[in-house]
Amino acid sequence: MIDLKEISINSNYKKETGELINIANLAFKHWETYWTGFNSTYVCDEILKDFDNLNDFKFFVYGGFSSSQRSKIACFREDKIPEKDSLISNFPAKGIQIIGNFLFDNATQDDFRSLLIENGLTEQKVGDIWTIGDRGAQGIIDNLDIEFLNEKFFYLRDVKVKINIVGIDELQIPTGRLKKLINTVEASTRLDAIASAGFRISRTKIIERIENGMLRLNGSKVNKPTINLKIGDKLQLENKGFIEILNIEVTKRERWKVKLLRK
Repeated sequence: MIDLKEISINSNYKKETGELINIANLAFKHWETYWTGFNSTYVCDEILKDFDNLNDFKFFVYGGFSSSQRSKIACFREDKIPEKDSLISNFPAKGIQIIGNFLFDNATQDDFRSLLIENGLTEQKVGDIWTIGDRGAQGIIDNLDIEFLNEKFFYLRDVKVKINIVGIDELQIPTGRLKKLINTVEASTRLDAIASAGFRISRTKIIERIENGMLRLNGSKVNKPTINLKIGDKLQLENKGFIEILNIEVTKRERWKVKLLRK
């Protein structure tokens, strides 16, 4: 069995690491494939770095489509590796359609995610959510204990919505976000300044999200927009992807030239 303390002691994601260790122990004991719940794909990749030296196990990260921002981790024994096509076809998730008229009452991905969580799903049961114009949203959720949502009506603010559980192949999968280099010049290296430039969100809105604990810095939630960043720092904002700081230079006018990688 894997020693939880040994692996998680330096992890920025102790809860997620603990879950992966638990399913790894199950996979080792029962010779079967086990999956975690949904987490940020970036977080999945980060915590797997701590498992590089475990030769008895192999892992597979997948969220329902190739460019998903939230994924599960499959764990299986090194001496019983399933085919990739089998892992994808047996991915333990379903599609969800949230249908409503939002022409006069716009709703965001976060609004639809909150609707699901407020009505019985945990955060780890919810994968990617994306809006479908003004007609509602679609997404991917865990396939266990979700039938109570199927063909039921709920309210998102004043808009009545119907939820349908469907196959993932029935969804309109969103186009993947391409990696993009961003060069910006800022008055400071403060978290709110760089996050605003990198995620293309106004300073007011990014400060609000930071103060509400919606942004992670190097894996940890932060709520102070005044933190100064450095080269190598990584920012994660749910539904907006990830930013890595590649370079910071002082200009002749004593401003800061920042190079970012957004993905």
